[in-house]
Amino acid sequence: MLNKAFVFDFDDTLATTDCKVEIIEGGNIVRELTPAQFNTFELEEGQSFGFNQFNKLIDPVALPLTKLAVEVQSENHNVFILSARPEKATEAIDGFLKSIGIEAKKVICVGGKPVDIAKAKRTVLMAIIENHDTVWFFDDDDKNIEEAKDIQN
Repeated sequence: MLNKAFVFDFDDTLATTDCKVEIIEGGNIVRELTPAQFNTFELEEGQSFGFNQFNKLIDPVALPLTKLAVEVQSENHNVFILSARPEKATEAIDGFLKSIGIEAKKVICVGGKPVDIAKAKRTVLMAIIENHDTVWFFDDDDKNIEEAKDIQN
């Protein structure tokens, strides 16, 4: 039997939430971004991201792709969550997924620090690929998908 992995982004792929990423300037929140806006937002000089809301889940709603995650898990394939959220959000994501019947092999959060999210996700995907015969990757962000294209097996 082939060793398969299904890797899902969380925000806007498996679920939506009311969480926002804060843009901080001069110690004040000057703007809030949705996860989709955060994917492509570039900070200006003197700005930084705030992830207070992203350490938890606010009003999560499962999206249709969760059905695929439940289905492949029931077929004994590995389900991974690969999120741009900060590491502190791991438990909240895992708890929500368990509440809807998804037991992820691992929830991996690569955000919350100044990194290129697409490249960080690519690095994690390469490690998952090393241990599986086939890997499928699901993400709502074009840059993340583009980074992953040439490494999928």
